[in-house]
Amino acid sequence: KLPVCCFTERPKLPDNYTQDTWQKLNEAVGAIQSSISIKYNLEELYQVSPKMFWFRFLQINCFGNIQLFLNGCFTDSLDSLLFLKKINKCWQDHCRQMIMIRSIFLFLDRTYVLQNSMLPSIWDMGLELFGNHIISDKQVQTKTIDGILLLIERERNGEAVDRSLLRSLLSMLSDLQVSFRSCSKLSLHLCFLLCCKTDVPGSLVFSSSITSMFVNTSVLLYIPFPCLSLSLSKITYVHSFLSGLDNLLDENRISDLTQTYQLFSRVKGGQQILLQHWSEYIKNFGTTIVVNPEKDKDMVQELLDFKDKVDHIIEVCFQKNEKFINLMKESFETFINKRPNKPAELIAKYVDSKLRAGNKEATDEELERILDKIMIIFRFIHGKDVFEAFYKKDLAKRLLVGKSASVDAEKSMLSKLKHECGAAFTSKLEGMFKDMELSK
Repeated sequence: KLPVCCFTERPKLPDNYTQDTWQKLNEAVGAIQSSISIKYNLEELYQVSPKMFWFRFLQINCFGNIQLFLNGCFTDSLDSLLFLKKINKCWQDHCRQMIMIRSIFLFLDRTYVLQNSMLPSIWDMGLELFGNHIISDKQVQTKTIDGILLLIERERNGEAVDRSLLRSLLSMLSDLQVSFRSCSKLSLHLCFLLCCKTDVPGSLVFSSSITSMFVNTSVLLYIPFPCLSLSLSKITYVHSFLSGLDNLLDENRISDLTQTYQLFSRVKGGQQILLQHWSEYIKNFGTTIVVNPEKDKDMVQELLDFKDKVDHIIEVCFQKNEKFINLMKESFETFINKRPNKPAELIAKYVDSKLRAGNKEATDEELERILDKIMIIFRFIHGKDVFEAFYKKDLAKRLLVGKSASVDAEKSMLSKLKHECGAAFTSKLEGMFKDMELSK
């Protein structure tokens, strides 16, 4: 058994407890703000901190430390870069100090502050003090924005800049909830820089370079893309940008096309502009394949390669967007029928070349994949009766002279045609196989 002893009197605190506690916490906070070691144990400080009046004490101390920095900001004639480094160091030190201070006053932060809805948390209090007394200062804000713009312009001109510094400063503005919309000078300047780019790669590199410095989506939404929205309203910029987009598609520049899609998707109406140009590009490129008689020999293979290319772009760059897929199908159907009947004839001959005996180009599995791709192109043509006539003629030759590479492949192709066009379309073709079996 454990004996339980009742204390006759409640333990009393020393007479100088409050004064000593105040001194300890005051020295600890001062040491943190001066970046020197604390001579007291953090656990001990945590245990003596849960008193309500410490909140006002923290506000006074943090404000005093921030005021010291503000007073020294303009005592020296610092250039833009040195000023940015100084304010960034102040921000980093302030964040580190507030984390340390919050760890000491954690009990206060999670009890007294939570019970008073009018009071911000210790971390939010630190952000509020820093924002109100440093960033909201007109001189500091002007010099900070001008410095950021200077670094961005240097980056645009190909000079090496400290990206980590830019990223940290933009993160600071975001954390302090400084409205980027209100920084009209910053937004308009970025818009001007973007509009000055006359080629797509240049615009994309600049936009990518800028956006890579932004650490969260809230900043992304405010800076580069509204600038692009303003830029898209300029007809000359749209025309120069989209004319360069053809080169990206011709050269299959996947990375740049991905950035283009992401850029236009952020802008109201931007995706519609990209869709329109996507359709025009497919029609123009496909028309050059179909209407040129000199390309008849390789027409079907070029169509298959082109289809593979646009499918890959849609999958990788355009995130399998249904609008781009549907518009691609419509565009293929439009250009492939600009030369009536000829594509249907050449597709039938292409199938004949693949199913004829002596074709050693592909294994059975590869041949099956080729037939699947051909059926996709076949869906776009209107002259399916022309295809049937030529296919029937070539099939008869293969069966009569025994030149068919594989009966299984022939039946697989018939099955695909039947599934696509119905039993009536393939009834005569299937009858040819039955006649051959009876003749044996």
